[in-house]
Amino acid sequence: LDLGCGTGLMGQKIIDYCEYLEGVDISDLMLKKAKTRKIYNKLINKDIITYLEKDVLNFDYFIFADVFVYIGDLNKIFDLIKRRNISSGKLLFTTEHNFSEDYKLETTGRFSHSKNYIENLSEKFGYELCYFNKAMIRKEDTKDVNGAIYLLKF
Repeated sequence: LDLGCGTGLMGQKIIDYCEYLEGVDISDLMLKKAKTRKIYNKLINKDIITYLEKDVLNFDYFIFADVFVYIGDLNKIFDLIKRRNISSGKLLFTTEHNFSEDYKLETTGRFSHSKNYIENLSEKFGYELCYFNKAMIRKEDTKDVNGAIYLLKF
């Protein structure tokens, strides 16, 4: 499940590893572009929380690529995925990284999250941290944006 799939850039990278690929995004215009890539089995125009609350969740992987920068508090997302998915699975995501105890709104208008915050959420909701690595997660204009990549198991 590619949450916040946008135009399908992540979907293009992972499609060869998927038996089924579903994308969710709040932007109808982004989804129209994603549809032209012809890689998703299903595209859904909903906000992430509504989707996680209402739709049937039966996925092996929940992927949020460069999405959590728009969401500060991740408690509800971690809770809904763990509680509502039919079976165990993995949560793969990127964050803009910070060294505080929590998450914070940066001057760019995006949120950054600390490893400590993610570890606390993992403990609270029963996820196991399998992978963490600091990485360049995107380019903004010509500058690298530093972040982190996480893989959690539940």
